[in-house]
Amino acid sequence: MIEQFREEYSFLSNFYPAVLTFEGKTYLNSEAAYQAAKCVDESEKEQFTGLTADESKRLGGKVALRSDWDEVKQDVMRAVVYAKFTQNRYLAEWLLKTGERYLQEGNRWNDTFWGVNIKTGEGENHLGKILMSLREEFRKSGLPESTDYYLYKAQPTEHIRILFGDITQSDAACIVNPANKTLLGGGGADGAIHMAAGRELREECRKFGGCNTGEAKITKGYALKADFVIHTVGPHYPEENAPALLEQSYRNSLDLAKQHRIGSIAFPAISTGKYSYPKKEAVEIAVKTVLAWQAENSDYVMDVAFITTDLGIYRLFCEQFD
Repeated sequence: MIEQFREEYSFLSNFYPAVLTFEGKTYLNSEAAYQAAKCVDESEKEQFTGLTADESKRLGGKVALRSDWDEVKQDVMRAVVYAKFTQNRYLAEWLLKTGERYLQEGNRWNDTFWGVNIKTGEGENHLGKILMSLREEFRKSGLPESTDYYLYKAQPTEHIRILFGDITQSDAACIVNPANKTLLGGGGADGAIHMAAGRELREECRKFGGCNTGEAKITKGYALKADFVIHTVGPHYPEENAPALLEQSYRNSLDLAKQHRIGSIAFPAISTGKYSYPKKEAVEIAVKTVLAWQAENSDYVMDVAFITTDLGIYRLFCEQFD
């Protein structure tokens, strides 16, 4: 059984960032699409198109519900989840990798309709049942076709791109994993990278015995499109010397890529997730560090991509270059 949609299985959750089009509108995650479908007023749905899952959940509790919501909400959820997985083929591939395991959205906030309260074991687990049904459809009928992945793209310099999307789908030769000190996987991009790469990645990481803040380690990419993964541990905020440590994470990653003759690298916004680094400041450090490194290593061409599933961070990267 997969008991909770967390860590490497967070992609099963509606809160996982995944762009989808539903009923003519584009959303950044399936939670936003589901909450928008509640609305009586069509114009209210537009509010959800640029929101994170957390923001969508909060706003969804305030909108006026359509009169038939209780009757249709399971059908809507199925349609939203179907859109998420069919429009993001890599997520469908990950879903199939769960094999025959029972999928349960275990939670601690007493949602016993969509999931199961893991304290009491009570719950109907409707979301898990939808996912298992969809998994069976993919098993019988095959995976959906691939689609153009990146919703937003910018290229502010010849050797720098800014992309809105999942870093696991990057076409760079190397992607950077914002790891924890164990290097054995966690939540967010770290968990997604381990999920996409497969178990071999964790086994290679285990050999390092961990990694200190600001340092970087390199492994193969295994099932990823990228040939290599560079794992770096960003600072928690407000950790002592946090700005310097964050700069080190970027510099050490770039130096390691150069040592291995890698010509393209993709970075997430390191430390802006669970490590709580202020997004604007973190993006400023990322951009300044990469530009400085490229200037200092002008004899070596390194194509850099900044990739994020946070629309606010994407815009901050663009603003830095503006």
